[in-house]
Amino acid sequence: MVTFFRKYVPGFQNCYLSVTAQEVGFRETRRIMGEYVLTKEDILDVRQFPDNIAQCAYMLDTHSRDGTQLLYVPVPEGKSYGVPYRCLLPQRVENLLVAGRCVSTTQDAQASLRVMPPAFSLGQAAGTAAALAAAAKVPPRDLSREKLRDALVRQGQVVDGQW
Repeated sequence: MVTFFRKYVPGFQNCYLSVTAQEVGFRETRRIMGEYVLTKEDILDVRQFPDNIAQCAYMLDTHSRDGTQLLYVPVPEGKSYGVPYRCLLPQRVENLLVAGRCVSTTQDAQASLRVMPPAFSLGQAAGTAAALAAAAKVPPRDLSREKLRDALVRQGQVVDGQW
């Protein structure tokens, strides 16, 4: 890329590379089976849930397993979909919340949630839920969804509707 920029991009004749990633990134890893599994249909139908803990709007950015194809499917313009708290609650495991790439989704749905803005929102929701559950001395599964949602809204998180 440096050679290309130096040769073909005006003003970049003296550009140089100062830093590269220290490791290879992975688009997909194992996912937890949660109380709810978010699907491609949930995203494209911009579904909302009573226990939304985040709103997201990133496209489905799907890469084939053999690395030969990319498929970009946008969320309907001006719309966002909800992510239910249940996606952070693993089945058959207590006192654990998941966020990031291991959140409960299908492979297609994960293609929208694995990027940084949704990951930030899910991490904020998981951390807030953990703190509230600890303060209430209840497992995260028994945490009041309304208390969690109210706390997230007070923190500036968008949990319902379109923004």
